Amino acid sequence: MDTKSGIVVYDYMDTFYCCMVEKDRWCEEMVTEHMLVYLCSGELELITPEKQYHFKKGDAFFIKRNHLVHKIKQPSENGEPFKGLFLQLKMPFLKKIVSEYQITVSLKNNPAIRDATYVMLEKHPFLKGLFYSLEQYFDAHQYPSKELMEAKLKEAVFILLQLKPDLGAVLFNFAEPWKIDLGDFMNKSYKCDLSVEEFAHYTGRSLSSFKKDFSLLFNTTPSRWIVKKRLEEAKCLMDKHGEKPADVYLKVGFKNLSHFSTAFKKEFGFPPSMTATAANAI
Repeated sequence: MDTKSGIVVYDYMDTFYCCMVEKDRWCEEMVTEHMLVYLCSGELELITPEKQYHFKKGDAFFIKRNHLVHKIKQPSENGEPFKGLFLQLKMPFLKKIVSEYQITVSLKNNPAIRDATYVMLEKHPFLKGLFYSLEQYFDAHQYPSKELMEAKLKEAVFILLQLKPDLGAVLFNFAEPWKIDLGDFMNKSYKCDLSVEEFAHYTGRSLSSFKKDFSLLFNTTPSRWIVKKRLEEAKCLMDKHGEKPADVYLKVGFKNLSHFSTAFKKEFGFPPSMTATAANAI
């Protein structure tokens, strides 16, 4: 169990998660593995580079791996806390399923599913039963055995295939991602809490290839470029929109105000508590 800043997360073998939030909470992350999500209570905003989606109690959806998403987990309007269940369907397990059950996947892709970041799932007794049983384990603080966990994961996969047969082409696509446009990705993602290694992975590059391509494109190192972009964004928010340092440092990707203030003064020559106009007047 992980407890911090009003959020409680129960994690079983990095596969089953139960997240509970009593007040508004901003979470930002990359989805590295296929994920099945169910909202027991509360609400969730799912924000992708293209669109924003809103989910409520009883909703279930599937998120594809290797996607950048932002989640805002929050209580419902009547104050009911957020409680969500998350299942990761990892590639080694899915490969095992294909081998064990001799599953064949149609070569015909449904564009609506192929091109979507997430797939909404209809309310169905099979899904409700699966998540109800998992919720009981977390509520009782008695996690399923490894064998039972695997059985639940298999149940999840076959429920998905029954409700959305076209998901098979997504679930069992084991190809590694192609290199994506580095400049476009970095300009969209520099505020994300990712290591340089993770940035490399999500652009389809090895670490050495990422650093080489980055240097050719931006003529600097990834770490320096990221910090500079975050500081420039923060300065814009404060100068043009009147926001305060305490309001912007998290928005632009810094983890604490002290680090932000130090980096800001080093970059611009004055602390973030002063506007550029005030600094020039000194």
